[in-house]
Amino acid sequence: MNITVGPKEEKQLMSGVFTIADIYCRGCGEVLGWKYIIAHDHAQRFKEGKFILEIAKIAKLY
Repeated sequence: MNITVGPKEEKQLMSGVFTIADIYCRGCGEVLGWKYIIAHDHAQRFKEGKFILEIAKIAKLY
């Protein structure tokens, strides 16, 4: 894989409270997004293990 997963942290997001970890580019160390580790709301558990990539971090916008 070309990413590294950072330390876990609890965060309040728009859809609830989650334990997440930032994901970093292995080459340059830039934060690319995050990974859902634990969803504290049962209805949001489908997000666990999924990655969110910030498009502005991985693509050039013209």
